Amino acid sequence: MANSTISFEVEVPTTVIESGTPIPTVTKITVTQTRGADGGVQPIRVDGIAQEIAPPEGKGLSYSNTAMTSTATSSQSVAGTLPTTPNEASQASIASSKTSSTPKPTASSAGSLTPTGNSTTGSDPSRGQSSNNISSGAAAGIGVGCAIAGALIAAAIFILFFRRRRRRAPARSDAIPLNGFGSVEKTIASPDSIGPAGMIERNLPQPVEDQALGGEMSRLKTAIKNHVQSYYHTNSVKGSVDQVALGVIAMGNMPLIASTLGSLLSNPVTRMTAIRFCITWTVISRIDQNCDPNLSFLPPEVATCLLSISSTRDDPSTKPGFMSRWRAFTAALLQDRYGATTMTASDPRNRIVTEALQALDAVLDPFADEQRDNRERLQKLEEILKRSARFGFTLFSQPSLLEFDWNTPPSAGRGTLVVSPALAQVTNDNGRRLPRARVLEEQDIARGLESYL
Repeated sequence: MANSTISFEVEVPTTVIESGTPIPTVTKITVTQTRGADGGVQPIRVDGIAQEIAPPEGKGLSYSNTAMTSTATSSQSVAGTLPTTPNEASQASIASSKTSSTPKPTASSAGSLTPTGNSTTGSDPSRGQSSNNISSGAAAGIGVGCAIAGALIAAAIFILFFRRRRRRAPARSDAIPLNGFGSVEKTIASPDSIGPAGMIERNLPQPVEDQALGGEMSRLKTAIKNHVQSYYHTNSVKGSVDQVALGVIAMGNMPLIASTLGSLLSNPVTRMTAIRFCITWTVISRIDQNCDPNLSFLPPEVATCLLSISSTRDDPSTKPGFMSRWRAFTAALLQDRYGATTMTASDPRNRIVTEALQALDAVLDPFADEQRDNRERLQKLEEILKRSARFGFTLFSQPSLLEFDWNTPPSAGRGTLVVSPALAQVTNDNGRRLPRARVLEEQDIARGLESYL
């Protein structure tokens, strides 16, 4: 009977030390067993190296392997039974190939086989442990995969959001100067994307900031005060104030009657306060939206339309909203003509300004300082009137309603006069009346006039 040889691979658990860290792995070794013609078993060869081991008579070889690491710092044991027939060898090979999928170590490992007796079953403590825990390599792979998947999802969400935002964004944005003290943003959008109504709303000028409106009102008051201190005197004068011209100035609901104002102008003690009041009342009353169109510093087409609208009977719950949008639309359409920082020679408001200047000069000329250039005085006064006209158009163009408050507060007491009114916002940008008016610029109040009022 000829010799018969059985050869198969066995996976041996090993440990590799990499950078000081033990990494469990599996090393495949080739086990060869030769049975002689007389039934005896030749020495087992492991990876071509003869091992001086003989199995018990008539039994397969039971062995144990201690797999040493390359640094001999840790070891693991595995036990099993060598097959005695080709079929058993085949089954052992298949079983061993399913035990682990861990990559081969980069470092070499050595193992030795020693007989352990007639055991027919094997145990592998390290494999039982690996079945319950994920190896570090697998965990790292899972982490990298999750990170990549999360990044892809985040990128997809960002792209969708960015595209939607670009569809909603306007094509471009231009800053429109507004009367030299503020600016509004005009956005130009495609009519196909938002429709005609949406395009109108989108391209309306933005409201001027409250701080800018209050600041311009303050600068106007300062210009009037400086003008009075520079060009008028407090000396005694002969004669009385021109009552006809004073009547032109005292139009509307002036807080003072004309005769009282004349007395304040004639008295050197109260004259400066009275002149400030005359100029302020003249300009503020003429930029009020309730002013007579024949005297208003607002564009004539606007002043006339405001008068017509004020006489209509409309639902008070909806009219403020309509007026808010009408003012914004009208101002946007008239911006090129009346929104400039200077009034051109063809501006129809020049006539109203000239008439107001003549009425003021008829009242104030007796009190003009003769040591100052009278032509310069009139030029400065005209600049104040034109500046107020531009400011009036700015106030009209706001979607919120802005009003001037001349009422003397109860806390002021007797002997007081409101020289400059407060500027207050009484509705929001949608025309809804505010519970309480928001004051953008406070009143200027003169006190100590008990003996003169």
